[in-house]
Amino acid sequence: MQFSEVKYRVAVKGTPREILSGISGSASPGEVLAMMGPSGSGKTTLLSMLGGRATAADGCISYNDEPFGKSLKRRIGFVTQDDVLFTHLTVKETLTYAALLRLPRTMTREQKKERAMDIIYELGLERCQDTMIGGSFVRGVSGGERKRVCIGNEIIINPSLLFLDEPTSGLDSTTALRIVQLLHDIAETGKTVITTIHQPSSRLFHKFDKLILLGRGSLLYFGKTAEAMPYFSSIGCNPLIAMNPAEFLLDLANGNTNDVSVPSELDDKVHMENQNLQDTNSKINLRPSAQDVHEYLVDAYEHRVAYKEKKKLLAPLPISDDMKATITSSKREWGTNWCQQYSILFCRGLKERRHDYLSWMRITQVIATSIILGLLWWHSDPTTPKGLQDQVYAHK
Repeated sequence: MQFSEVKYRVAVKGTPREILSGISGSASPGEVLAMMGPSGSGKTTLLSMLGGRATAADGCISYNDEPFGKSLKRRIGFVTQDDVLFTHLTVKETLTYAALLRLPRTMTREQKKERAMDIIYELGLERCQDTMIGGSFVRGVSGGERKRVCIGNEIIINPSLLFLDEPTSGLDSTTALRIVQLLHDIAETGKTVITTIHQPSSRLFHKFDKLILLGRGSLLYFGKTAEAMPYFSSIGCNPLIAMNPAEFLLDLANGNTNDVSVPSELDDKVHMENQNLQDTNSKINLRPSAQDVHEYLVDAYEHRVAYKEKKKLLAPLPISDDMKATITSSKREWGTNWCQQYSILFCRGLKERRHDYLSWMRITQVIATSIILGLLWWHSDPTTPKGLQDQVYAHK
């Protein structure tokens, strides 16, 4: 997967605001790419763009030199930051229903159930397979187990590319390490894993193959994780005390130079600013501002690394004609037909609501509401302007 000169703008109160600016990089099968940066740096936005969940972006995002399409979407798994699971379903039921709905129709029902059990044992969830997921008011599995169930929901279709938005947030260091090790095991099967990470421990930091460091929507570093510290050392940024490399990089991305050696270029700039401040009897700054640090890091990357990396991205990828035909195919393959989907979702809904109080009044209300909503879209043709207008009014 490659992305070059990606930009993203949004309108805030009518004023365009650039969220991402000139982000380039690549990830290959068997690699785990981590996106790191302070809050608001654009990690989730970039991940959503790469996963096809954000539109109106400038730049080029290609998958094996092919643009994003519906056929590619079936080969991409996306694990959101929030765990969206049914509270009253067990781990086994959750993954079984996902298998029945999403796996291809060429597989039998028993084969799909076996695939769900394989995922349970692969993720180490066999001890809690009969435990409810739980939620705010229902006791269930732990946070790490819930996150593994979310990952299982996506890898059950055997995706070629897996996106994860901060999969270790809210977990202790040991559980987080187990999640990252799981991602490595997935990548070793020939998959590409891209994840955002929020202040990892030193052990987690060295587990990633590649690293993207973002700051204020700009690219501060892209390359191998093992080469990150030598790169920043080459531009004059070194930690003055022993610290976690991830904390050091996040401090730089925030423009915080406490306990960090200041490059000579920045030091000279501070001295020049102090001389001007002395003439105006203003307060003298002993450290460079966050804006000065950010501009220095962006310029250093552009002049030292960006050209070489962009040159690598322009090299064509060797792909067979059969693979290209499969990727560019517009034919959509459904895992189940309409009747099967209805019966599976109906059974899942009954199991989820088994702990709720049911009465004929509530059942009648649900059926009546469903009939009314169905009539709103009955005979509505979405291919015509009038049909689209009817659907818009119905949504309102």
